[in-house]
Amino acid sequence: MSDALGLSSNTGAGSQGPNHGSKENRSSRILVVEDEEAIAQGLVFNLRRKGYEVELEIDGAKALETARNQPWDLIVLDVQLPKIDGFQICQQLRIDGIFTAILVLTARDQPDDIVYGLKNGADDYMVKPFDLAELLARVEGLLRRAEWSRTHAPESSTAADPTDTSDARFEFGDFWVDFKTWQAKTRSGVVELSRKELAVLKVFTEKPNQVVTRRELLERVWELPNHPNTRVVDNVIVALRKSFEESSWRPRHIHSVRGVGYRFVP
Repeated sequence: MSDALGLSSNTGAGSQGPNHGSKENRSSRILVVEDEEAIAQGLVFNLRRKGYEVELEIDGAKALETARNQPWDLIVLDVQLPKIDGFQICQQLRIDGIFTAILVLTARDQPDDIVYGLKNGADDYMVKPFDLAELLARVEGLLRRAEWSRTHAPESSTAADPTDTSDARFEFGDFWVDFKTWQAKTRSGVVELSRKELAVLKVFTEKPNQVVTRRELLERVWELPNHPNTRVVDNVIVALRKSFEESSWRPRHIHSVRGVGYRFVP
């Protein structure tokens, strides 16, 4: 099954652990959009095994219709699809005011492609071939965050919730971000940020001038505190710097702390 999913060679056992499908998991509805049969069937099989309710679409046009017309807790979305690609689907759903969590699957691992996906409204991404255990962890994290958003997570939660509007607008330098509207004034004008960009900025604004480690960002934004791959964090930082920095080599606001993480200077 791991080969069919295009997984890393050491991850076939990722789906062999105990089924943690709780009542909450069983009620979570996931739309898988993938046109490669082996990968699609493997995803559907493993997600259903975890207790989720799963449906599959194999072309972009039908997937967009299904995503619009039915309620979903999460969409697992391939980029390279017939008729309409995944980036276009993601963008159109956000334009339509549909903010279902979206996990993008892509064979494109260049930072510009990843930034493009996040800019078009994706909440997270994974590059093929992917690790099944990591994908299931990402799915679980995104669903947990969606549930917290619906039920207004308690103040004791340590997760960075960009929908917490207690301090809705934050200004820094020539820019601002509004956590209520998801909009920000950037170098390109006023744009809508992705959920992950908002969540990272939320952590930064809570800890100005302090070092924020990649591990902390993984824990609070992606809910993957012990995951060894921090590249997902760095790619969101790339996106934020494109929006708020004149030069990524000499940033004014988002500074790298070598080997540790980042420091946000308002």
